[in-house]
Amino acid sequence: MSRTVLDGRPSWRVIAARHPPIALFELVASREDFEALYELEAAFSPHYDELTLLQYLPRSEWVFGPGSGYVMAPFAYLNPSRFSDGTFGVYYAGLDEETAIREVAFHRGIFMARTGEPASALEEQILVAGISGDLVDLRGQQASWPALYDPDPGAYAPAQAFGASLRGAGETGLAFSSVRNAGGECVGVFRPRAVADCRQVRPLRYIWDGASIAGWA
Repeated sequence: MSRTVLDGRPSWRVIAARHPPIALFELVASREDFEALYELEAAFSPHYDELTLLQYLPRSEWVFGPGSGYVMAPFAYLNPSRFSDGTFGVYYAGLDEETAIREVAFHRGIFMARTGEPASALEEQILVAGISGDLVDLRGQQASWPALYDPDPGAYAPAQAFGASLRGAGETGLAFSSVRNAGGECVGVFRPRAVADCRQVRPLRYIWDGASIAGWA
C-alpha cells in the first residue's frame, strides 16, 4: 500500500449545527488538568456519559483545549461508516470544502428520504482543522480496491473490516478518493492527536426539497 505524510494539511468537516462540541475537553488544557477534574465530572456532570463512551480509546490519545471538543465528538458518539463498523470512531474530513459538503449532503439525503421528512433547511457548521501524520494512501486506487470504494452504504462491510485492521495495526488513518465528489479527496483519522486547530469557519444550510438535497448555501 502507498503512504503519505501530512503536516498540518487543511481539511474541512461538516457537522449538524445542533451538535455542540463536547465542552469538557474545551475546558482543560492538558491530560493532567483533566485527571484532576475527572472525579468531579463523574460525580456531578452530564458529560460523564460522554467519557464512558470513550473508554475504548486510551486517554493518552485524547486531546484537550480550544477546538478539541469537535475533534473528540466522532470518537465518543459512534456510528457505522465506510471504514468503521461502529465499534470505534473516525474523524472524516474532505481535503477541500466542496468535497466535505458533497460527502455529507449524500448521507443527509439518505436519512431525510428514509424518514420521510418534509421540505426544510438543514442547519450545519463547517469546521476546518489541520491533519498531520503518516497515513495509508488509497487515493486514485479505485481499480485496485473496488470493494473499499463501493458507493452503496449497504456494502461497506469490506471497507469496515479494512479500517478495523488498519486501526488495530496502530495506523493513524488513511487518505482516499471521494466517492461523492469526482476528483475530491478525503481523510479518515483513527487517532484524535492527528487533528489540530479545529475551529468553526462558517454556517452552511442544506436545502431538502422533500425528495433530495437540492442545494446548499
